Order: sequence, then C-alpha cells, then structure tokens
Amino acid sequence: MSLRIEQDGRLRRIALAAPEKRNVLDQATCRALLGELNDAAADPRTGAILLEADGQVFCAGADCEDDQLFTIRERIAKPLIVAMQGVAISGGLAIVANAHIVVAAQGSSFGFIDIREGRWNQRVYRAVARAIGERRTLEIGITGRIFSTQDALAWGLVHQVAPAFELDDRATEIGTAVANANPEAISIALRATLA
Repeated sequence: MSLRIEQDGRLRRIALAAPEKRNVLDQATCRALLGELNDAAADPRTGAILLEADGQVFCAGADCEDDQLFTIRERIAKPLIVAMQGVAISGGLAIVANAHIVVAAQGSSFGFIDIREGRWNQRVYRAVARAIGERRTLEIGITGRIFSTQDALAWGLVHQVAPAFELDDRATEIGTAVANANPEAISIALRATLA
C-alpha cells in the first residue's frame, strides 16, 4: 500500500507515499485510500482529515474502478483538507476537487488532460465540475491545458496558496483548527453543503 497514515491529535494525516511513481494511484491504492478516508471519517478520535503527498508531485493521475473516491465529498462525515504541491492531474485533480479545503504550494499546476490521450473520463469531469463549474471544466477538459495555482485560486478550486516551504505548516494549522472545532457544528455545516 502506497499510503502513510498518522494520527496527530484529532487530525488524521493520510499521505500518498509513492513519489517515485509521481503518486499515481493504481486501482489497489484507490481502494486503500477510499478505505482509509472512510475509516478516518468513522473514527470518533478524528475531527478532520489532512490528505497530503510525499515528494514533488501531489498526484499525477488515478486509475479508479468506480467513482466512490471521486465523489467522497458527498459522503464523508469529516472535513477533508488537501495540501497539494507540484501537480494534480486528471484523477489527482478530481481528488483535489473533492476536498472541503485546499491549500496549494505556490507554483503548483493542475490539469484534466485525458483528451490528449484520446480519452474522456466522465467521473473526473463530474468531480471537477462540482468544484469549479461546468463551462470552465469543459474548457480545460477539451483543451487539455495545464492551469496555474493562481487560476485555481481564482476559480475556487484552491482556497489558500502558500510558499512550498510553508505548505505543511499552513495545512497542519488549518487541519488542527478544524479538527478541534465543535464536531456537531462541523457536521451540520457539511450536511448543509449537500442540501
């Protein structure tokens, strides 16, 4: 399993841990990540989940059999914070789009590039469209263009941008604050986003 798990107080840290493969998720790792996210969400010791990645790339793709990982935001009972650096491509972008809060390192880039390989992934499209809108997602999808952190911030995909050397500290600070917030109020807030 290419994941690293740590319980840091009430913050569950889950790291994609295959930097030599640019943290591309195969089907087994997709299933393992989905299981870890669901376990963290069900654990009363956990108030929030921080998803991060080892190495210079957050996730250069994810080959998932079904869309449960790409729709986790609709079912997860705890806030999901993503700390991303480097690149988030296609399936990796869909994972970022499912986070409740995203902190990105300056200079990171994003893309929905399946069209370059003559493919179209409707699951990725739907996940990203829920985050940034249909027209914007169609444009980035059919052009296959890479977009910047500043674009991601302007479109609402990313909520904060930090220098790379501050990414972990900033994401941990946010994750810890959210994890220690009133769990009933957090639960109400998350349910309200789905109404």
